[in-house]
Amino acid sequence: MKFNVLLRGTVTLVAVSSLAALVGCGGAEPTPAAPVMRDAEPVETSRPTMSSRSEIGGMNEEKVQAAFERASPRLSRCYQKGVERIPYLGGEIRFKVRVTEEGTARWAFVKDSTLGDRETETCMLKVLKATRWPKPVGGEGLAENSFSFEPSSDERPPVPWTPDQLGTPYKKARPALASCRSQAGGTQLKATLYIDTDGKPLSVGVSSADERGEEAAECVAGALREITFPSPGSYASKVSVDID
Repeated sequence: MKFNVLLRGTVTLVAVSSLAALVGCGGAEPTPAAPVMRDAEPVETSRPTMSSRSEIGGMNEEKVQAAFERASPRLSRCYQKGVERIPYLGGEIRFKVRVTEEGTARWAFVKDSTLGDRETETCMLKVLKATRWPKPVGGEGLAENSFSFEPSSDERPPVPWTPDQLGTPYKKARPALASCRSQAGGTQLKATLYIDTDGKPLSVGVSSADERGEEAAECVAGALREITFPSPGSYASKVSVDID
């Protein structure tokens, strides 16, 4: 089975720059392709004073890029495991990582995602949390980047749905989902689901506006997995909803 993985987006530090690398996956052991660089966005530097220490420090751009590239093959393996369960799994996922002054991840979370599989998202978060990052200067650093995953062209894509097509079962589940959201301090959450022909969710993915959302992600995914939605017909469907 062949599929494509594209590493793209921005690395967010004190300054913002563009980071992109093309990663090709195939077979049991995915191998990254040569990086494809995109034009950099304007860079703004931070200059902490001698008498104060900035909360967010500066990081070496090239070393941060190298850290993401080192993680790419392991992220691809997480995706490959997901494809074994859901052949048409695909979408874009954005991560945000806070890096300590020792070069380790204090936290990482899924900032936005249309991938739709919590198991795959969790696997990828473990990879980023275990990644060795460059040490920030003047405080802890932030790194942010997105990956785009495309299933094999041989796979029929799921039917796109709108939230309204989830019907009454979803409306009845909103109080339980709101309770999950309260665990994250009310931070904005989004869920993406694949719904089988019998109306049962094949998988659920969850993203959040900030790191607090990770505390509620499993709650949201669990609540949605228990719902039987209207049947999408002869083919599975895919839908993203805001949890409010």
